Amino acid sequence: MSEVKKHPALSRVGILGLIGPLVALVCIIIAIALAPMWTWEGNALSDLGHWFRTDIGPNPSVRAFVFCFGLVTTGVILFYFTFWFFRRVNDTITKIGLLPFFSALIFLILIGVIAENYNGHYEVSVGFFFCFPWAMWIVGIGLFRYKHLWWFAVISIILPFFCVYMWAGWMGGFFPFWIGNAIPEITTALSAIGWLWIMWFLFYKGQLNDIVSTE
Repeated sequence: MSEVKKHPALSRVGILGLIGPLVALVCIIIAIALAPMWTWEGNALSDLGHWFRTDIGPNPSVRAFVFCFGLVTTGVILFYFTFWFFRRVNDTITKIGLLPFFSALIFLILIGVIAENYNGHYEVSVGFFFCFPWAMWIVGIGLFRYKHLWWFAVISIILPFFCVYMWAGWMGGFFPFWIGNAIPEITTALSAIGWLWIMWFLFYKGQLNDIVSTE
């Protein structure tokens, strides 16, 4: 039996679950390198996608293209992967939990399409950060039915609250040295990526066989 048939997570589509987030992370790093005046404390990640801002660095159109390309590409890749994974899921609660994740990915694509300098950017950004915690909560609640997955269920429940704390701290002025919101943005984004990668690893190890078909 080939490794792909033995481990569907290693198929071409399955690997997208690992590769997809890396595209966005690499493009964000490149965009930051192209914005020498951009800072974690004073800016938002979306500032990197502004097509006309020159106060954070030269060549804003190049920087914005790299940043927006990364978000759109990652969103499309992960939407395709999640749809493939969704079709393999045979558990109702998990399927319901993936629905807000689909929504979050659509909003991620729109963040790249509707850059910071366009009307509607704020709304799609809020949509992204609002949707994916619900996916983690719902999936996590469902996983409590399986003793060997309790640890991941707990992570799925707690992790979004940490993100909420980061955002509440920024908005409430608890972290006065954060003028911009790049830190809570990257914290929540990395939380979502980490959660997705753990899910992929569990699928690869066969620990999700109770809820996901490997056929």
